[in-house]
Amino acid sequence: MRVLESGELNLLWSEIEWPLSSDSIQSDAVEFHRVISHIFARVAVVPFRLLTVFDTEQALAEFAATQRSAFLSDLRRLQDTVQMEFVIFFKPVRDADRSSGQAYLRQKAEVQRTIDQYSAAVRSSLAAIARDTHTREVNTGSRIFCLVERGQESHFHSTIEGVAIPAGLERRISGPWPPAEFLSDVVKAPPAAGKEAAIERNG
Repeated sequence: MRVLESGELNLLWSEIEWPLSSDSIQSDAVEFHRVISHIFARVAVVPFRLLTVFDTEQALAEFAATQRSAFLSDLRRLQDTVQMEFVIFFKPVRDADRSSGQAYLRQKAEVQRTIDQYSAAVRSSLAAIARDTHTREVNTGSRIFCLVERGQESHFHSTIEGVAIPAGLERRISGPWPPAEFLSDVVKAPPAAGKEAAIERNG
């Protein structure tokens, strides 16, 4: 692992053989996420996708110099936060009534309404600890991302667990993660990024 310093911004990166060996992809992914988790336990990070690749170290340095202000702005804004997530979903019922298209659509709409109501109740209960929330619809429910202060993870869990879940629904809680969902658009998809990089952190 090597460090490229660009003002206050430090980029952690490694040299790799290209193309990657299919035998090493899984172990490389585990190591990549281990490094992010280790650093994130101490400072704010901007995780890049695996694999994010630059052709040369000079190309990486030029990218860092061009995008430094945007990255530092996000790192400062998010430095004391973590991303917590919960997914609300239903398990499709095998004997769901599909004999009538209208009946099936009505049943599906009722399930979605229950998910929406439960999601709203949970978001309301989290209002005191979540700086921001984003919701994405998934095939069988909703995925909610919450931006919370570091140290509030247990409070996040207990708050969600305090809201009774309706029959037929299930939930899954995860985190803490780097607050990637709450990065600014220019940092999520920086212009002239070429193929991409590895992990940024506020030094």
